[in-house]
Amino acid sequence: MSIEVSRYIDKRILSLLSLASELKDELPIDNVNFVLANQITRKIKMTEEVYGRAKETRREEEFICAMNEVKKEMKETRYWLKILKESNIGMSQGAIGSLENESEELIALLTKLLYFVTL
Repeated sequence: MSIEVSRYIDKRILSLLSLASELKDELPIDNVNFVLANQITRKIKMTEEVYGRAKETRREEEFICAMNEVKKEMKETRYWLKILKESNIGMSQGAIGSLENESEELIALLTKLLYFVTL
Protein backbone atom coordinates (compact mmCIF):
# COMPACT_ATOMS: atom_id res chain seq x y z
CA MET A 1 0.00 0.00 0.00
CA SER A 2 1.35 3.41 -0.91
CA ILE A 3 2.16 6.09 1.65
CA GLU A 4 -0.49 8.35 0.12
CA VAL A 5 -3.23 5.74 0.55
CA SER A 6 -2.09 5.04 4.09
CA ARG A 7 -2.19 8.72 5.01
CA TYR A 8 -5.59 9.09 3.37
CA ILE A 9 -7.03 6.25 5.42
CA ASP A 10 -5.45 7.71 8.58
CA LYS A 11 -7.09 11.03 7.76
CA ARG A 12 -10.49 9.40 7.24
CA ILE A 13 -10.30 7.54 10.56
CA LEU A 14 -9.38 10.77 12.36
CA SER A 15 -12.31 12.43 10.63
CA LEU A 16 -14.57 9.72 12.04
CA LEU A 17 -13.27 10.41 15.55
CA SER A 18 -13.95 14.10 15.10
CA LEU A 19 -17.47 13.43 13.84
CA ALA A 20 -18.09 11.09 16.80
CA SER A 21 -17.08 13.90 19.15
CA GLU A 22 -19.48 16.29 17.40
CA LEU A 23 -22.19 13.66 17.65
CA LYS A 24 -21.79 13.42 21.43
CA ASP A 25 -22.29 17.19 21.67
CA GLU A 26 -25.41 17.10 19.49
CA LEU A 27 -27.23 14.19 21.12
CA PRO A 28 -29.84 14.68 23.83
CA ILE A 29 -28.32 13.69 27.15
CA ASP A 30 -29.65 10.37 28.39
CA ASN A 31 -28.20 7.01 29.40
CA VAL A 32 -28.94 5.25 26.11
CA ASN A 33 -27.32 7.92 23.96
CA PHE A 34 -24.34 8.11 26.31
CA VAL A 35 -23.72 4.36 26.06
CA LEU A 36 -24.25 4.22 22.28
CA ALA A 37 -22.05 7.26 21.57
CA ASN A 38 -19.28 5.81 23.72
CA GLN A 39 -19.57 2.45 21.97
CA ILE A 40 -19.26 4.15 18.58
CA THR A 41 -16.18 6.06 19.75
CA ARG A 42 -14.62 2.85 21.11
CA LYS A 43 -15.21 1.05 17.81
CA ILE A 44 -13.59 3.88 15.85
CA LYS A 45 -10.61 3.90 18.21
CA MET A 46 -10.33 0.12 17.78
CA THR A 47 -10.40 0.65 14.02
CA GLU A 48 -7.53 3.10 14.37
CA GLU A 49 -5.55 0.68 16.55
CA VAL A 50 -6.03 -2.31 14.24
CA TYR A 51 -5.18 -0.17 11.21
CA GLY A 52 -1.96 0.88 12.92
CA ARG A 53 -1.06 -2.79 13.35
CA ALA A 54 -1.97 -3.51 9.72
CA LYS A 55 0.49 -0.86 8.53
CA GLU A 56 3.27 -2.56 10.49
CA THR A 57 2.79 -6.04 9.03
CA ARG A 58 5.59 -7.55 6.96
CA ARG A 59 3.77 -10.19 4.94
CA GLU A 60 0.89 -9.71 2.55
CA GLU A 61 -1.21 -12.39 4.27
CA GLU A 62 -0.86 -10.62 7.62
CA PHE A 63 -1.80 -7.31 6.01
CA ILE A 64 -4.92 -8.78 4.40
CA CYS A 65 -5.97 -10.38 7.68
CA ALA A 66 -5.44 -7.13 9.62
CA MET A 67 -7.27 -5.06 7.01
CA ASN A 68 -10.22 -7.46 7.15
CA GLU A 69 -10.25 -6.83 10.90
CA VAL A 70 -10.26 -3.06 10.25
CA LYS A 71 -13.22 -3.53 7.93
CA LYS A 72 -15.00 -5.64 10.56
CA GLU A 73 -14.54 -2.88 13.14
CA MET A 74 -16.00 -0.34 10.71
CA LYS A 75 -19.00 -2.57 10.07
CA GLU A 76 -19.56 -2.79 13.82
CA THR A 77 -19.37 1.01 13.98
CA ARG A 78 -22.06 1.14 11.30
CA TYR A 79 -24.19 -1.28 13.34
CA TRP A 80 -24.04 0.90 16.46
CA LEU A 81 -24.78 3.99 14.38
CA LYS A 82 -27.96 2.37 13.07
CA ILE A 83 -29.10 1.59 16.61
CA LEU A 84 -28.34 5.17 17.66
CA LYS A 85 -30.24 6.52 14.67
CA GLU A 86 -33.27 4.36 15.44
CA SER A 87 -33.31 5.44 19.08
CA ASN A 88 -33.28 9.14 18.07
CA ILE A 89 -35.86 9.18 15.28
CA GLY A 90 -37.32 12.60 16.12
CA MET A 91 -33.91 14.24 16.22
CA SER A 92 -32.14 16.01 13.38
CA GLN A 93 -29.88 13.45 11.74
CA GLY A 94 -27.03 15.89 10.95
CA ALA A 95 -24.12 14.45 12.92
CA ILE A 96 -25.45 10.89 12.75
CA GLY A 97 -25.85 11.18 8.98
CA SER A 98 -22.35 12.62 8.54
CA LEU A 99 -20.86 9.82 10.60
CA GLU A 100 -22.88 7.22 8.70
CA ASN A 101 -21.72 8.61 5.34
CA GLU A 102 -18.09 8.71 6.41
CA SER A 103 -18.33 5.14 7.75
CA GLU A 104 -19.89 3.86 4.53
CA GLU A 105 -17.24 5.56 2.43
CA LEU A 106 -14.43 4.11 4.54
CA ILE A 107 -15.95 0.60 4.33
CA ALA A 108 -16.17 0.97 0.54
CA LEU A 109 -12.56 2.18 0.38
CA LEU A 110 -11.34 -0.75 2.49
CA THR A 111 -13.32 -3.18 0.35
CA LYS A 112 -11.69 -1.85 -2.82
CA LEU A 113 -8.26 -1.85 -1.24
CA LEU A 114 -8.64 -5.48 -0.16
CA TYR A 115 -9.91 -6.41 -3.61
CA PHE A 116 -6.84 -4.95 -5.32
CA VAL A 117 -4.41 -6.39 -2.79
CA THR A 118 -5.77 -9.89 -3.34
CA LEU A 119 -5.64 -9.78 -7.15
